Amino acid sequence: MNTQEMLQKLTELEQIQYAYQYVMGVTNFDGNTAAPKNSYQARGQAMAILSGETYKKFINDDVKELLYNLKDKKDKLDFISNRKVEEYIENFEKISKIPMKEFMEFTKLRNESNHAWEQAKTNDDFESFAPYLTKIIEFNKRFANYRKPDKKAYDVLLDDFEKGMEMDDIDKFFKQLKKDVVPNIKEVVKKSASIRDDFLNRSFPINKQKELSYILTDLLKMNRDDYIIAESEHPFTMGLHNNDVRFTTHYYKDMIASSFYSTMHEAGHAIYGLNNDIKLNTTILSGGASNGIHESQSRFYENLIGRSKEFIQYIFPTMKKLFSDQLGDVTANEFYLAVNKPKTSLIRIEADELTYSLHIMVRYEIERMMFEGEVEVKDLPAIWNKKYEEYLGITPPNNTKGVLQDVHWGFGMMGYFPSYALGSAYASQFLAKMKETLDFDSEVAKGDFTKINLWLKENIQTHGAIYTPKQLIKKTCGEEFNPSYYSNYLNSKFKSL
Repeated sequence: MNTQEMLQKLTELEQIQYAYQYVMGVTNFDGNTAAPKNSYQARGQAMAILSGETYKKFINDDVKELLYNLKDKKDKLDFISNRKVEEYIENFEKISKIPMKEFMEFTKLRNESNHAWEQAKTNDDFESFAPYLTKIIEFNKRFANYRKPDKKAYDVLLDDFEKGMEMDDIDKFFKQLKKDVVPNIKEVVKKSASIRDDFLNRSFPINKQKELSYILTDLLKMNRDDYIIAESEHPFTMGLHNNDVRFTTHYYKDMIASSFYSTMHEAGHAIYGLNNDIKLNTTILSGGASNGIHESQSRFYENLIGRSKEFIQYIFPTMKKLFSDQLGDVTANEFYLAVNKPKTSLIRIEADELTYSLHIMVRYEIERMMFEGEVEVKDLPAIWNKKYEEYLGITPPNNTKGVLQDVHWGFGMMGYFPSYALGSAYASQFLAKMKETLDFDSEVAKGDFTKINLWLKENIQTHGAIYTPKQLIKKTCGEEFNPSYYSNYLNSKFKSL
């Protein structure tokens, strides 16, 4: 085959792979939102078979020969084609080292484990989930060793979610946060204790909360024909195409801020997917540069926009009209202070910006301990509680609000959590760059997100996975990743409260 014929063959493989991924994605979304509870075993069996079929289709000598022949033709390929080849080779090398039987078993396990986690969280029953988590850890360790036996397993997993990041990098990042931000937390929490926030826990009708979710996404200029909002135990987003993005939220009658900010957060993920360059649709370069870059977009909309004084002042009249009984005696400024009130809380997704990274540090340190063999699964609840007491001065009353609160371990996603803290830091650096050419505060105050959306689209979202995180940050900001922007943002905002 000549070069063009090889590229055509690669394109054909891309389309087939996309079809498999689309079907498995829809199946997974359905399993977390609308499928009958007892369907998980049948779904797991189907997904295991599909994963086996994708393995056979893409992990074979013919595909390997095609990819490495294209790699040898690097000088004849354009930038995008070279990036596709690089990504395919990286994925090929990653998956081909894992036996197909184990690859299928892990797909089935993740589905069953996710179901077991949901049941365990509902029933506050860690012991029923522990056997699944033990297997999840064993599979991840074994797969990491298959792939890169010369590296620590947790470093391999971190790199999967944030390319180029290892434990040393994460340690340095958290060390700077501990130096620049953590010393201020106790003082700020103490001084903010008198901020009124009782009204956030009044009874807010679920049907009106759902209406608010669509008011928010309309305000962010999302086209309703391109996305849906569903409900799940733990909010998540699935980008299948830039005309098919699905995300979820969770509504609590007595926690209006929970659905408000989970909707803003997941909308940020969704907007990223919707704004991928149309040329990247159905290709390996669709999606995002990394989980951390993806989180930068969700945290940007959730916090830098959603928790800003300008945004609250703009949206609050609408909220007050929607929830007149609940917010009739509340001012916009009181609502702004309440949703930003720094306090030591148990639940990560409901944490304020200042204490949020402490929640991530807990999870990072526990994951690291699991993969370094320093802790057994049965001891996780006690270790979790001890770290919450150490970092936040509070102890979870049960495992539902403690070690079982996050979906990630149940779904086999070990090494993901640092992406949240990195995403917050990336977002702060992007905001600083945006403000060099755009009056961000003024645009938010007007409730007009046209220019903000366009800046994020042109600089970050349209590129999908064309660039690595480091390349994208350098291209967008003109400098390397600098966590000082995050520290400065947090200290400035919370001292002003």
